[in-house]
Amino acid sequence: MRLAAIDLGTNTALLLIAEVADGQLQPRYEAERFVRLGEGLERTGMIGPAALERLHRTLEAYRDALRAHAVEACIVAATSATREARNAQAVAEVVREVLGVELEVISGDEEARWSLAGALAAPGLPEGPCLAVDIGGGSTELVAGTRRPDGTVAITFARSLPLGTVRLTERCFSEMPPPPEAVAEAQRQIREALAALTPPSAPVLVGVAGTCVSLAALEARRFPLRAPIALTRAAVTAWRDRLLRMPTEAVRALWPELLAGRADVLPMGALLLHEVMAWGGWKVCHVSPFGLRHGLILRHLARR
Repeated sequence: MRLAAIDLGTNTALLLIAEVADGQLQPRYEAERFVRLGEGLERTGMIGPAALERLHRTLEAYRDALRAHAVEACIVAATSATREARNAQAVAEVVREVLGVELEVISGDEEARWSLAGALAAPGLPEGPCLAVDIGGGSTELVAGTRRPDGTVAITFARSLPLGTVRLTERCFSEMPPPPEAVAEAQRQIREALAALTPPSAPVLVGVAGTCVSLAALEARRFPLRAPIALTRAAVTAWRDRLLRMPTEAVRALWPELLAGRADVLPMGALLLHEVMAWGGWKVCHVSPFGLRHGLILRHLARR
């Protein structure tokens, strides 16, 4: 069976085409495009015409890939930006027009649950209770649980925080590199949100999606990730400090193919990941190459 999932986030649109055999996912094709649906959302409450046009072009390219790979079913889900936008229906209309499928706008809890399920489906991660952190453009998902032998996940903790790389960068960083007072303000907002939560009892931290994958790729000099990478807190601290001292053009030049659409928000992502690791006392983040799009396919199979 060949299935596809498209994850429409605040910054990216991610496509996964996978074959499913005996409940195991075998990725066959993956793509990432930067649509920046959340551009200006903090200020206007709306997804703008330019973002919708970028989405339209992206989905046209993804439609061609779906046809080329003879996909049997495609799930399209939107997260933080579309959840909050007053014109979320405009996104659904683009999806319907280009792909002929209905968009699902998933809740923060649902996003967290299936991000964890997807992340833990990657072979090679440590076993036992863990907490997954998914730092997106509009929100950060924190979800703790354990993967059962049948591949499902038992959830013990799930929170969606309105702290994402695009949102906080637009709110706090008017220039790059940001002045120390801007970094301190972003750090204050992150710490305040985390201080309201008690860290779950989870000895393993698993990193999911763009920020974590980008930092792991920079540290390991390897992309795309084919297996989990252990990213130490010392490495995250070093990247946080380095990125926050660089103009956007210099960040992008570190690895243009990897960072073309993320260079301006990755410094905030590194700051967010560092604060999460400090909040829970984790010294290592095990970055998974799988994420929400993998979880969406697992959810589709479970519902069948």
